[in-house]
Amino acid sequence: MNIMSEKKQEQPKAVKVRGFGTYRAETGEFDFRPSGEGTPSKKEERKKGKSSFYKTNGEKDSSIVAHLRVDANSEDPVAQLYEDLAYFTKGMTQKEAPLPRSKKLYEKPGVTVWHRVKEQKVVVQMEISTDGTQELSGQLFNLTAEVNKCFAINKTSLLPRGK
Repeated sequence: MNIMSEKKQEQPKAVKVRGFGTYRAETGEFDFRPSGEGTPSKKEERKKGKSSFYKTNGEKDSSIVAHLRVDANSEDPVAQLYEDLAYFTKGMTQKEAPLPRSKKLYEKPGVTVWHRVKEQKVVVQMEISTDGTQELSGQLFNLTAEVNKCFAINKTSLLPRGK
């Protein structure tokens, strides 16, 4: 074994401690006072998925904090952010907050599906090419199968609220 590896093994692992240090240059002394045990600043913390919502309690001012996180690969991340925020702030608003008219459920080349939650409706947009390379009814059948797959994936979110 070489000297360098022996020194690495002998040294204890560093421990981080919060506190106050004072260095006196004339004597070369260093005094350290660790901080006292603090109280948590978060209260009433709620979580939904990767998002969280809590209130802070400070001496001077308190805050309400929302950390909203959604999967980047989500079909409609903005609508998901709005849904999470509405979940956390339910009962806090003076009047109903404006939400997007619809939530995108599915998007593939040639077909897009939106869910209008308030109206309890689904909007489907399909694009069928008329260039003659594919049969029209075959394209329609394939796109309808994609919409059916979307309905199966989102079955619980498409049910009326409260059921």
